Amino acid sequence: MTVYYSQEDKGWANIPYTIRNDPKQTIGTSACGPTCFAMVASTFGDKPILPPEAAKWAVDNGYRTADSGTKWSYFAAAAKKNGLTCLQTSNLATAKQALAAGALVIVSMGPGHLTGGGHYVLMVSIKGKWIEVYDPNHDNRKYGNDGLIRQGVKDDGIIEADELVFVREARQYWVFPQPEPTKNEEDEAMTDTERKQFEAMSKKVDELTSKVTTLTMAVKDATEVKPAPAWFVKEFGEGVLSKINNPTGTLDFWRSLAVSLRVMGFKI
Repeated sequence: MTVYYSQEDKGWANIPYTIRNDPKQTIGTSACGPTCFAMVASTFGDKPILPPEAAKWAVDNGYRTADSGTKWSYFAAAAKKNGLTCLQTSNLATAKQALAAGALVIVSMGPGHLTGGGHYVLMVSIKGKWIEVYDPNHDNRKYGNDGLIRQGVKDDGIIEADELVFVREARQYWVFPQPEPTKNEEDEAMTDTERKQFEAMSKKVDELTSKVTTLTMAVKDATEVKPAPAWFVKEFGEGVLSKINNPTGTLDFWRSLAVSLRVMGFKI
């Protein structure tokens, strides 16, 4: 959802936006451009940016004019600083196509339905010939009554404008495409090299698993107490067992006993 800011918000309306110490030049009167950019950056960027921050950056970096608001070059520079893409155009068709693809578009407007002199607004979406607009001057009184501006909730800053308003009154557009989602490495397909490495590792894991299983069984056989194994009885007979108190033992026990009996020359 697109973030909306009013340049006339009481939290910052009276903060100076001037390079010549003019008390009449404030965010509320003059910072429509930075306010529009703050909306874009807060919607598409990594963190919210408020109009005072956007306006201060414009002043500190030479994008505030003495008497004509904000320079056009501000938007591309501010976009670059905040990791966003910006395309400047004078073509309404390009702006409309971008809107349909999810972009946001800042517009420099001349005298007419949105301003008596100059004003920046933000295009948010498009439906047919109607374009949804976020006006940083939320209580704008220039809209007129000729049906080219549709104001829903009065003074909320959100309007719909017939595209004819832009055909006749727009001076320039700055398109900000919606950033692509960051891809996780887990979501990307393996390369041939990565696949071969994975297969080799899987084979090695299977081999190790098999060895561990064999070793586990061998350890179990070596430590488990059992009656005389068949090979021992076959070689030495049942008689020798009758001479052993509790004739049970581990596999190592029976092997050691067999060696001893052989050394003694015991036979059935």
